[in-house]
Amino acid sequence: MPGAARVRLMLSVSLPVTHRADRTDPAATPPARPRVASWRRWDPPRAVRLAAALLGLAAIATYLVTALMRLGYPFPLEYLESNSLVEVQRILAGRPLYAAPAVGYVPDGYSPLYFATSAAAASVLGLSYLPLRLVSLVSSLACFAVLGRLVQRETASAAAGMASAGLLAGTYFVTGTWFDVARVDSLFIALSVAALYAARWMRRTRGAVAAGLLLAAAFLTKQNGLAEGVAVLTALAAGPRRRLAGTAALAYGAVLGISTLALGLASRGWYVYYVFVLMTEHTLNHAAFGQFWTMRLLPVLGLAGCALIPGARRIPLVLAAGCSALIVESYATLVHSGGEANDLLPAYLAVALLAGLALSDQPGGLVSAGVDRLAGTRIAGWRAGQVRPWAAALVAAQLAVLVNGFHPGRALPTSADRAAGWRLIAGMRAFGGAIAVPSDPGLDLLAGLPAVAHQGAADDVLRASGTTGTASFRSSAARAVAARRFSAIVTDNASPPDGFPRDLTRHYRRCPQTLLAGVPPAVFQAVAGPPGRPAYLWLPAGGASCAAAVRALDGAAAAGPPPGPDGLAVQEARHER
Repeated sequence: MPGAARVRLMLSVSLPVTHRADRTDPAATPPARPRVASWRRWDPPRAVRLAAALLGLAAIATYLVTALMRLGYPFPLEYLESNSLVEVQRILAGRPLYAAPAVGYVPDGYSPLYFATSAAAASVLGLSYLPLRLVSLVSSLACFAVLGRLVQRETASAAAGMASAGLLAGTYFVTGTWFDVARVDSLFIALSVAALYAARWMRRTRGAVAAGLLLAAAFLTKQNGLAEGVAVLTALAAGPRRRLAGTAALAYGAVLGISTLALGLASRGWYVYYVFVLMTEHTLNHAAFGQFWTMRLLPVLGLAGCALIPGARRIPLVLAAGCSALIVESYATLVHSGGEANDLLPAYLAVALLAGLALSDQPGGLVSAGVDRLAGTRIAGWRAGQVRPWAAALVAAQLAVLVNGFHPGRALPTSADRAAGWRLIAGMRAFGGAIAVPSDPGLDLLAGLPAVAHQGAADDVLRASGTTGTASFRSSAARAVAARRFSAIVTDNASPPDGFPRDLTRHYRRCPQTLLAGVPPAVFQAVAGPPGRPAYLWLPAGGASCAAAVRALDGAAAAGPPPGPDGLAVQEARHER
C-alpha cells in the first residue's frame, strides 16, 4: 500500500466518531475558527497598501478640488502662462507660431502640440486661460489614470495603482502647483506614461504603431521626450518583440521626420532653432549637478525611492529604460540655466511608477534576483514576503508627508486679485496705444491691445551663447524704442526690460509713482512661479505727465470684466518688428 494511502487509513481509524447527540454538548464543541481565519486574511501588507491607496486618493481629490476652484481665474496663475495665451491667440489668428525673436513676440522654446490642442479647445470655448488650463487638467487626470492602471496591471493590486498615482499627485504643491497651469508639462507626462503603457503591453502591429505615435506625440509636446523615445525603442529592440520594435520605430521616425521638415520649412528654420538649438546654447549650472539629487529629488520623494531597495520586483526592461530616460530628461534640463520646478515632473513620474511596482505581491526583484541564483527560490520567496510590508510602509509614509504639506488656500487667487486685475485692464484700455507689459503680455490681450514679447521667453533667447536669436531681438527692440512705438512700458521692477537698448532713458523716462500703489503688495501676484506684478511705468520722454498717466492706468477701483465671453476682448497683435 502506498505511504500516503496508509497515513490516511491510520488517521481515519484513530479519529473518534462524534455522535449526533454529542454535537449539542457545549463542552464537546471545538473552538470556532472562522473568526481567526478572517483575521489572518487581513495581512499587514494588505493593510498598509490600503492605507497608501487611501492617502493617494486624498492627494488626487485635493488636487482636483484646488484645480477646479481656480480653473476660470482670468489672469495668470504662473509667470509664463500669459505667453501660452499669446501663442494660442496666434494660432487662432492664422499667424506663425515660430518666428524670429522680436520685441513683439518670442515663442516658448517647445514643440507645438500643446498649443495646437489648446487652440482647438479655445476655438470652442473662447480665448481665455480656461481652455488652456482645461487641457492641462484633463491631461494630468489622464496621467494619473494611466499610471495607476499600468501599476495595477503589473502588480495585480488596485491599491498599488492608486498609491502610485497618488504619489505623483502628491507632488502638486512641492512643484509650485504646476499640474493645472497653462503650460506644456501635464500633457507631456500624460503622453509619456501612455507611451510606456503602450510599449509594455503591445502585442500586434497596431499596438506597435500606437506606441510609436504616442512617443512621437510626447516629443511634439516637449522635445525632452526624445530621450524616452530612443530609450524605449532600444529596449524593445533588445527584447523578444524585435519585429514590433521596428514597426514602432518606423512610426516614431516618420512623425518626427515629417513634422520637423514641415515646421522647419514653414518657419524658415526658426522651429529648429527653438526646439533643437536653443537649450544647447544655455550655460550649465554646475551647482545643480548635485542639487538635483540633494535638494530636488530626495527631499521630495526620498522615502518612496527607498521603497525600491527592499521591495523592488523584476521591472520589465521597457519600463526600466523609460523611467531612466524620464529621470535623465529632468536632470539634463535642471542642470542648464533656466531650469524650474516643472522640469522635475518627468523624474517624479518615474519614481512614482517604480515605487508602485515595488508594492507587488510577486516575489523577486532587482535586489533579490541575485539571491534567486545563489540560494534558490525558497530564500527569494521568504525575502519578498518580509520586505513587502516595509515597501508599502515607506510609500504610505511618503504620501503622508506630501499630503501634510498641502496648503490649498495658498494656491487660490482671491477676489482682491481679480479686482486689481480688472482695474488695471480698465486703465490700460482707457490709456490706449501700444502698452508693453513684458512680464505679462496677456494683459494686453485682455485689454484688446497688441501684445509684446514675454520677458521669460525673451530671456531664454538672450542668455543663449549663440548670437542669431540675440541679435534679432536686440535690433528689434532698438528700432521700437527709437521710434517710440510704445505709448507706455510697464515693468515689475525698476530696471529696464532685458534686451532693450542701453539708451532707453534717451527715449523713455521712468515715473517715480508706481501702479496699484494703494493695493497691498501680496495682491495680484502669481500663485506659482516667481512673484511680481506690473508696478513701474515708463513714458516717452517729453510726453504726458507721470501723475496723470498713473492715475489713468490705475483705472477705476470698481472696474470689472468687460463684456464678452470670459471678459476677454482680443485684438490681433501687430508691430512685431
